Amino acid sequence: MGGDESLPNSHDRFIRHFLAEIDHVRELITWQLPTAVVDELDLTSIQPAKQSFVNKTLRENLSDLVFNVRLAHDAGEAMVVLLFEHKSAPDEMTPFQVLRYMVEICQERHRNGQPLCCVIPIILYHGPRPWRVARSIQELIDVPKPLKPYIPQFSLPLIDLSQCSDEELRGKSIFLATMTLLKYIKRDELAEQLPGVLSLYRQLLPPATALESLEVVLRYLVNGTDRITREDLSTLVAKTLKHQGTSLMPTIAEQWLKEGMEQGIEQGIERGREQGELIGKIQAFQAVLGRETSQRDELTKLSTAELKRIVDELTSAIEQNRSR
Repeated sequence: MGGDESLPNSHDRFIRHFLAEIDHVRELITWQLPTAVVDELDLTSIQPAKQSFVNKTLRENLSDLVFNVRLAHDAGEAMVVLLFEHKSAPDEMTPFQVLRYMVEICQERHRNGQPLCCVIPIILYHGPRPWRVARSIQELIDVPKPLKPYIPQFSLPLIDLSQCSDEELRGKSIFLATMTLLKYIKRDELAEQLPGVLSLYRQLLPPATALESLEVVLRYLVNGTDRITREDLSTLVAKTLKHQGTSLMPTIAEQWLKEGMEQGIEQGIERGREQGELIGKIQAFQAVLGRETSQRDELTKLSTAELKRIVDELTSAIEQNRSR
């Protein structure tokens, strides 16, 4: 489960990471689409599309995640293309953007000598406000009733996590844990929900990939929200996973150390690379240990020798935690 660091948005990276697991795609389809629609699809045939179907203009508005799936009752080569688009804020032009996307897909198939196919777009929305803007082209174009037949018509399935109750998202499932995380990522209640979400991830993720996947989740929490500080997250992770005997924290320490060093180098460059690295190490290690992070202005007043002494002390504390 690897993320795409080239994406400019941490939410997009996390969504792509999550939907890289085809089982999650199947669960999302089953969870969202009507049973009659699901029955027409051979969910065992789902696979990622081999290419992107969006041009440069569309790419500014859409994150394209496209999957091919065969029809369940058709022996030929007819395909259904499932379009997953992630949104974190309501956008009334989404139906128009998706319409252009659907046309682009059909144009590409026509150019390649393939038959046109059905395109099922699914919008995944996890903003804190309910989606109260347009979900169809008809809502965007105000015309007298006799003219409405000339407006393109298609249904835009929308998963509005702000309207999903906690009861709907309750259950022992990585899929539901992820939907819960996305629901609360921009809400003040995030810290209350995280222990349950992290526990589910730790219980249900395959042992071979659990550490890597949890790192992706924690990186998303560090970069994708301002509702929990890095220090509070470190404390919460330690409490939630301590009884598991996990070696997660030292691994995350290395990631946060790298980020802290980069920030320290950038902001401490006037006093030299070495001091910048030491300041970055101190702040990163303090965060990992759940301690209050020293202010950068205070650290820059210390000598290089004093900074090294603090780094050595924090390194010893992390090593002690690793051996527990």
